[in-house]
Amino acid sequence: MREDTKKFLKELFSGGYQASAIGLSLVLAIAIGGGIGWWLANYFDNNIFFYIGLILGIIAGFRNVYLMGKKLQK
Repeated sequence: MREDTKKFLKELFSGGYQASAIGLSLVLAIAIGGGIGWWLANYFDNNIFFYIGLILGIIAGFRNVYLMGKKLQK
């Protein structure tokens, strides 16, 4: 295999890893926030906790995406 092809594939796989890490971070933050909110909603018998947990998970997920983007930009 040619040297430039190896370099291209290495950069391609590195970018794919970074993109999947960012997406996984976003999804897990939202799922954890929603799961804790769902548990609190069932425990206190009030659905507002689910929505609060979901919103906090979304905020945390996008904060993670922003911070990872800043780190990758350097």
